[in-house]
Amino acid sequence: MIIRLMLILSFSTCLFSAVYAHIYYNYIFDTELEHSDETIMQISQTISSTASIAAYLEDKDLANEVVNGLVSNDIIQSAALTNQHTILAKSILFSEREARTFNLPNPFILQENIGFIHVVPNTQYIRQNARDIAFSSVQTLLVVIVPMLIIFAGLSYILISRPLGHLSQQLTNIIPGSAHRIEIDTAHEHTEIGKIGKGINAMLSNTEMLFEQERSLRLEIEHLEKRFRLMFERSSSPTLLVREHGEVSLVNDAAKDLLAGMGVDCQERFPDNLGQYCKTPDILYTFTENSIKQKQVMQSEFEFTSPLTLSSVWLSMIILNTESDGQWYFQVFLADITSRKTMLNQLSHRAQRDSLTSLYNRYGAELTLLGWIDSDIPFSLLLLDLDEFKPINDIYGHNAGDEVLKNIAKNISHIISSNDLVCRWGGDEFVIAIKEFNKHKINNIAQQLLEAVNIPTHYERNGHQIELRVGVSIGIAHYPTHADNLKSLVECADVAMYSIKKTSKNHYTYYSA
Repeated sequence: MIIRLMLILSFSTCLFSAVYAHIYYNYIFDTELEHSDETIMQISQTISSTASIAAYLEDKDLANEVVNGLVSNDIIQSAALTNQHTILAKSILFSEREARTFNLPNPFILQENIGFIHVVPNTQYIRQNARDIAFSSVQTLLVVIVPMLIIFAGLSYILISRPLGHLSQQLTNIIPGSAHRIEIDTAHEHTEIGKIGKGINAMLSNTEMLFEQERSLRLEIEHLEKRFRLMFERSSSPTLLVREHGEVSLVNDAAKDLLAGMGVDCQERFPDNLGQYCKTPDILYTFTENSIKQKQVMQSEFEFTSPLTLSSVWLSMIILNTESDGQWYFQVFLADITSRKTMLNQLSHRAQRDSLTSLYNRYGAELTLLGWIDSDIPFSLLLLDLDEFKPINDIYGHNAGDEVLKNIAKNISHIISSNDLVCRWGGDEFVIAIKEFNKHKINNIAQQLLEAVNIPTHYERNGHQIELRVGVSIGIAHYPTHADNLKSLVECADVAMYSIKKTSKNHYTYYSA
């Protein structure tokens, strides 16, 4: 056994020496090649001043002396000197393809380049010289290092390998977590080997204790896992556990019921299973992708079309990222907020509509017009103020006035396109916004509005039918020609409207500065 170990150590020593010698040989060889390259560069820099003068004066004799001086070096095979226009000198066997080129600065203007030195290294000589030097260095190294490695290997076996082998043999026979320990030789009681043995025994004691703790923790984890799985499955909040690439791992009962009610396959890859029914799928995919990349909690709301009922379903979605066993998961919490969205839409509709005429009120109109202005959409704004409306309220009462307003709202709504806006601005004032700039078309619409307002309203009072008639004064302003904001635009239309009301009434006019 000992002879076998010695043979292994001897073989290892020889192998190590051979590998190290090979590495050292390559290092010296590469170093000598680099040194030769640096030498060529230094030689070129040394004669660059003389070469610059030769190139500047176009002195071919001086150029030949420079080239001959370069070629006289063993590491340079051939060379040439050129200026910007011609070859001034070159040696025999010069090959520009194999040459290294160095710039020659103007001797009087350093920033200006006036020529080049082309140097072809004597590759065969350089490599042979590098091989000779490397081989000589390796021979010297082996003479010194091989005996030292052999001595070191022998001492290592006697002082370290054999005692450690004995410890290893004992450790192999010990079952982890058992009460068995290794025996330490009295000769190594106070040596490093003895300290290693004591350390191993201490580690075995800690291992036995950790095994006991691990068994206890495993039982506790199994108990907790059952409880958490039960909590997850019975939770009233629809929840999905999804792997990073979209595979659905777990779905609780609430999520199954919600998705089944929408006609969505809960086991299909997420978010593709929801994206095919989402009204804004691009936003949904971007939202999910950002959550996965940024590893942050993300929340948003999306509208879907149920494939079963073809009705709209609004879902609130929260994505929470978590890592387990080196793999990322994300928890998807869903909530059906359709009824809340419906209620909010109804409230928003009521807040923007006039209760009497069902037209936009001032608040709703301002929101729409500000959106047009933010989008830089040109439009014409018509401000309508009823003529002779106050006497109707005074004589026949507010109910009669309300009937007139409702009748006028109905008549003018038939004239205006659904892409445009009709609003009861307040009292007996109406605002109409049309995405049109053609004056002929605006005149036509204004004339139709005059005729629609002039249609009498039939009102029954005390069993008698009464015809209630009003006129209308219309002021017209254009965005952005007359104003670049809503407040100023309304003021312009108001100025135009009052100008027609003071003159002829029941007519229209455009704002003029």
